[in-house]
Amino acid sequence: MGIFIQNLENLKNYKYQGEDRSIVTKYFLKPYWWSNFVKVFPHWFAPNLVTLSGFGFIVANILTCLYYDPYLDNPDVPSWTIVSYAIGLFMYQTFDACDGMQARKTGQSGPLGELFDHCVDALNTSLSVIIFASVTKMGYGWMFIISQFAVLANFYLSTWEEYHTHILFLSEFSGPVEGILMIVILYLATAYYGSSIWTVEWFRVNLVSFLPSGLINILSYLGFVQLTIDQEGLLSAFASVDASSIYIILGSGSLYFNIISAYNNVKRIYAKNKSIDYLKESHKAIKGLVPFAMYYASVVAFLIVSTPHIFTNTSSFLPFVLQIGTSMAFTVGRIIISHLTLSEFPHRLPTLYLPTLQVAAYGLVKFLNWSSGVGIALDVAVNNIAWAGFGISMGIYGCFIAEIITEISSFLDIWVLRIKHPKKLD
Repeated sequence: MGIFIQNLENLKNYKYQGEDRSIVTKYFLKPYWWSNFVKVFPHWFAPNLVTLSGFGFIVANILTCLYYDPYLDNPDVPSWTIVSYAIGLFMYQTFDACDGMQARKTGQSGPLGELFDHCVDALNTSLSVIIFASVTKMGYGWMFIISQFAVLANFYLSTWEEYHTHILFLSEFSGPVEGILMIVILYLATAYYGSSIWTVEWFRVNLVSFLPSGLINILSYLGFVQLTIDQEGLLSAFASVDASSIYIILGSGSLYFNIISAYNNVKRIYAKNKSIDYLKESHKAIKGLVPFAMYYASVVAFLIVSTPHIFTNTSSFLPFVLQIGTSMAFTVGRIIISHLTLSEFPHRLPTLYLPTLQVAAYGLVKFLNWSSGVGIALDVAVNNIAWAGFGISMGIYGCFIAEIITEISSFLDIWVLRIKHPKKLD
């Protein structure tokens, strides 16, 4: 019994349940690609090692990206790098699909495999945003934050749904299948036509007629619109729309439908249990979405108060977005652990309070500069605060990973990256 894991005895009742409605998976990928590719792995190859090997493609993509395009806005990166991103992401998807097939083939299916898979997927979710931002020349800014929010919100939502339903739902169009394939195609198209397809302005929209002045001022402050005044004194607020903007808007808009779908699945599962008040339980389940919403509210608060320093210094922005990724990886990991051990939903987690503490730390620096004239450079302060937050989140997540590996492997008498009890072959 550790700090992060309770009720280990419930792991013995584990049984994986999934509902995959993907047409692409059913008729193309699974029968013609995954079922054949899994034969590459010998019977002694552990399923978790398949998962980790697949993650290696994402790590290779990240290292390539940060070497050739550290600011995510270089229009002259070699086209082969973008092709390699497409190949790496596709292979990650392949390995991610084959780890479960390898587990069944070797008789190693279990709760540690599901948890290991989710933790790796959570890390990939944030790292892949960095690659996407480089391909689309998004750079470090609010559009990056919106993209990361959208993908992490979908991942958190899927994990929240699995906790309450004990079923992993994949719809006819899901992120792990169709979403990844669509991004792979977009990467290949970008490599062929050039990254300019993402940055060329399609049209401009004057938002004065659509939005209240207060919201326009906020958007102007955040850099989304450009304010101009003509010779007659009329104000215009133009927003430039390009391919990346449309893609992100559509992707973020789909989040609404995913929320409705996930909630309906949760409500449907509770409705089948006649011994409980399913409406009460469904409303109680919604409270599990509050920590994510409050966390991102504090993220936005820190970004606003630390503007422009957080955006103009790559060494500050990058660790902060990595902090967000590791914090969410820890959060979904805790939710999965609670799902596997039939424990209470984790509403209060230490990493979720980090942005709030960072806001307070930045406010303290400004107060000291004002009250006592300490003279601390704000850009240096933001950089130190960002790196401290990343370090703390990595430390907590590292302790979590170490504990689940040691506790679960010891309790179930298994190894993590090797097969301790091989399946007897016929």
